[in-house]
Amino acid sequence: MASSDIDADARAEVAVAVRKALATHGYERLTTAKIAEEYPKSEAGLYYYFDSKDEMIAAFLEESATHLSEDLLAVDTDDPEAALRCACDCLFRSPDDPNAGVYVGIMELLSHAPYNETLREPLIELESVCLDAFTDIVASGVEQGVFRPVDPRATAAFLLAAADGTTGFYVALEMDVHEDLQAGLSAYIDSLLTD
Repeated sequence: MASSDIDADARAEVAVAVRKALATHGYERLTTAKIAEEYPKSEAGLYYYFDSKDEMIAAFLEESATHLSEDLLAVDTDDPEAALRCACDCLFRSPDDPNAGVYVGIMELLSHAPYNETLREPLIELESVCLDAFTDIVASGVEQGVFRPVDPRATAAFLLAAADGTTGFYVALEMDVHEDLQAGLSAYIDSLLTD
């Protein structure tokens, strides 16, 4: 059954089960049985909707892209500097975030994307949501004269790469770099300002 053909409530239940299992076990140790432990119905119910673990993960990623898009679209772009700082707060995670395991799991999925077509497209969609939101905020700031004339997409790509990288050494490894990250990010945003 195509992921888009699934009842919205059932799809959301599967996405939540995958999120919880992924946060606990990571991608490498994730099994359908572990997803089923988090699913309110039977493991057989999972297979009614999906043929494989990766299809379940893809549904989770698609749901995540939708929710992230909603969160980033809710950022008020009337003040581009504040909007950019807020969007960065959304994407620059920390080890004490209750969803830290999910972000580390997504980082694992990114490493499999070149070899796994089922995961590749939903991951591209998830990353594109972030890239587009950052691009829109920076473009708005440039147009309003708040930011110097930088390439909005290149700036957005840099910020997204920094956010993704933060998950690796700060969230996954719990390196003590919080203050350094905050200072570096703030200094970078300050460097974009026209004043």
